[in-house]
Amino acid sequence: MLQKDIIKKIENYLNKEKEFVNLDFSKLSLFTPKNIAHGDFSTNFALIIASELKINPNELANKITSTLLKRKDKFFDKIEVAKPGFINFTISKEVYQNLLKRINQLGNKFGSSKKNKKRVLIEFVSANPTGFLHVGHLRNAAVGDSISRILSFSGYEVTNEYYLNDYGGQIKLLGESLQSRVYKILGVDKEMPEGGYQGEYLVDLAKILTTKKEKRFLLKSEIKYFSSVATDYFTKEIKKDLEPLNISFDSWFSEKKDIHESRYLDKVKRLLDSKNGIYFQDNAEWIKTSEFGDDKDWVIKKSDGNSTYFMNDIAYHQNKFEREFDLIVNVWGADHHSHISRLKASMNLLSNQTEKLLFVLIQFVRLVRDNKDVSMSKRSGTYTTIKDLLKEFDSDLVRFLMISRSSDTHFDFDFDKCKSNSEENPVFYIQYANARINSILKKSPLDKWNFKNVLLLNEDKEINLIKRLLNFTEIVSESAENLAPHKIAFYLQELASEFHAYYKSTKVLVEDDKILNGRLILLSSIKIVLINGLNLLGVSSPDKM
Repeated sequence: MLQKDIIKKIENYLNKEKEFVNLDFSKLSLFTPKNIAHGDFSTNFALIIASELKINPNELANKITSTLLKRKDKFFDKIEVAKPGFINFTISKEVYQNLLKRINQLGNKFGSSKKNKKRVLIEFVSANPTGFLHVGHLRNAAVGDSISRILSFSGYEVTNEYYLNDYGGQIKLLGESLQSRVYKILGVDKEMPEGGYQGEYLVDLAKILTTKKEKRFLLKSEIKYFSSVATDYFTKEIKKDLEPLNISFDSWFSEKKDIHESRYLDKVKRLLDSKNGIYFQDNAEWIKTSEFGDDKDWVIKKSDGNSTYFMNDIAYHQNKFEREFDLIVNVWGADHHSHISRLKASMNLLSNQTEKLLFVLIQFVRLVRDNKDVSMSKRSGTYTTIKDLLKEFDSDLVRFLMISRSSDTHFDFDFDKCKSNSEENPVFYIQYANARINSILKKSPLDKWNFKNVLLLNEDKEINLIKRLLNFTEIVSESAENLAPHKIAFYLQELASEFHAYYKSTKVLVEDDKILNGRLILLSSIKIVLINGLNLLGVSSPDKM
């Protein structure tokens, strides 16, 4: 928030001097110094442009500083030069104090932006509809949905999409597995297929099916029927699993309907062929990805005549590009890392702008109970589902923990450590800060606030809290730019910690109405930022706890 104001002031003041009128201000940027003695913001502008002007950087920094100080702008408390040419700015307390009014006026829009008008397609979760969602899918879902919220808050037009893998070998195997379960209930001997889905969840579905359909009908039905029943059932269950986590999708893209039955796959094959991107070898069709950025070529049609998973994915992504999004974001499991290079190469072959294609890779979640790993395998049926997890833990805690670290790092979900309502439970600590502020604001005897009283917030801890609040805008911007919701999670933990420390050391409900008024405005500002931040992470902000 403040950085733009400072840059604008520097540019305006320097442009009024002949010596600086031709400077390239596009190279002017600010950063926050690690050492608080170096002020609130610093710039290396003099270091960058000194060579162009053939002047010593430190000398240039002093000239710029002297020019700025001549203006006697009360916005700045101090402007100083640090060798070899940095310029450090300390902002006056009054500037920080008065910005609390801006936070309260903006309310739930504070930290948002309207400058990004780009259309974004973000695909996440996209688990095969062969069972219930498990904890691994949960991290993907939480990260993907939070990125979507952050991008929307930052002005992007976002479409959430789920790619439904409802076609191919795994779906046929699912149908065979369900058929086997149904036959067993009907008293007909039929072996489970090799590598079939063993979980009890198919037994439950088989029981539902045998109560709704006649035995004669089921025994005559083909595998396609059982596959269709199972995929429809698990697709509905996936939607149900995501509901309590506040996660939904604007689009459900079906591999079966939108890629195969629509003949879209054939269209993309013809397009590849028209670009001389396919050749035949070993009774199979190959795509020339090695000529477009990958280290080798890949099979897209097997000798049995079936297209490969990769070919289906090429078609899906070609469809994404044809829908003319400005950015296409894929939130994938880290095990798909090797797939990125070949997919980008295929998109290059098809003359798409691959700089629009972005990837967020999610590392695995390790479940721990009683200091032991909890095994996870969908086909064997020994896995912890989202349903299981939400029976034991609050959805807010689950969501927050899944995004509390960078998605490219492994995460241990320890069942035993996540149950305490204390500082060990980070989301409780943040939500409690909001609830505590709400309770204080309700106790306030004042009906109206006078924003002039913020000038009485002179203690260092109060100014530091205001600085922390103003930093929210920058954190949101960084999170959107880097597709990194964990930055907001870190920020909220730091803000909550700073608030709790302030509350313990400072009496808010004092007799002096003016001081009380100023402190309540500060707390109201903190509450706004906590709520806005939690909402970006898909986490609630209860008024009572």
